Amino acid sequence: MGSERGPVQVYEVIWRSGHVERVLAHQVAWPGLGAGLFGSRATPQQITFHAEIDGHWLPTLIADEADIQTVRLVTSDEPIPS
Repeated sequence: MGSERGPVQVYEVIWRSGHVERVLAHQVAWPGLGAGLFGSRATPQQITFHAEIDGHWLPTLIADEADIQTVRLVTSDEPIPS
């Protein structure tokens, strides 16, 4: 999937449940950037992944930060341990 944003990246998300998932994204937005500027939020903080797919800018994953243990950029094809 090429775009003017460059090649789509693969991110590995490890959920607190232990489930491992791979997500395609050109951009990952993490909550808390600029925290304190607008006060506290009553809603859960969310991590959003977006990618350009077929010429459209789309969310590929939106998740509550509390549900995710780790996120990492996958830089090469790697086998996922079972």
